[in-house]
Amino acid sequence: MMCACAWGLWLAEKEEERREQTLGELSRTNRLLEASLAENAGLHAQLLAQAREAGVLDERRRMAREIHDTLAQGLTGIIAQLQAAEQMHEVPAPWRRPFDAVKNLARESLAEARRSVDALRPEPLRTARLSDALADVAGRWSRLHGLAVHVTTTGTALPMTPEAEFALLRTAQEALANVAKHAHATRVGVTLSYLDHEVALDVRDDGRGFDPAGLDTDDGSPPPRCGGFGLTIMRQRVEGLSGTLRIESEPGAGTGISACVPTLPAGSHA
Repeated sequence: MMCACAWGLWLAEKEEERREQTLGELSRTNRLLEASLAENAGLHAQLLAQAREAGVLDERRRMAREIHDTLAQGLTGIIAQLQAAEQMHEVPAPWRRPFDAVKNLARESLAEARRSVDALRPEPLRTARLSDALADVAGRWSRLHGLAVHVTTTGTALPMTPEAEFALLRTAQEALANVAKHAHATRVGVTLSYLDHEVALDVRDDGRGFDPAGLDTDDGSPPPRCGGFGLTIMRQRVEGLSGTLRIESEPGAGTGISACVPTLPAGSHA
């Protein structure tokens, strides 16, 4: 039989093992909690940024529409009436100078109103089409990271809302940021495709890839590769426009992110 001294020593050892196991579990739980808090803080920050971004975009959109629907349309009507009057009756010589001055002023004001509408479009879409803006973003990314990005546009450009253009541009920027952070890629491609009723953006790389199923973790650990935050924001932004976002990847086989948003109906204008 085990003597009292040995029994006590054995109990002490078991108690120490249980204590160390408990401490280990507590340490692991704390690490998972810290990771979860960091993830939540990062997501919260990005959601706030997205809300501010959306608020600014909505206000710009409202102002642009107001200028277009009131000032620009009113000036267009004035110019049309002046032209109709000129076609119906010969403008008397004493009136010709002020008549032409009014016409020119209306045209200049209309051009200024249209410039104001364009200026309210988000950077870098103020002075460029979406395809050109994507090429500019890819070029700056390439210069920063020393890796060429092949940019391709297919199909005929279709009318889109500024929000849709903005969403696709931000998706490309976020996807390229993820490539730089995680992919270790040697080739990157960005494709903008104008289809019948939607516009698709694809960003693909030949990097190390990841398991998309791991993006939704149940143990509180941070998701791999894209960190979860960027993809969450991308998905919310695209799906908020009745679009779709797909992620295709597997370890060692690269990653593809595809976003599709609907175009405006035929005859509509952004």
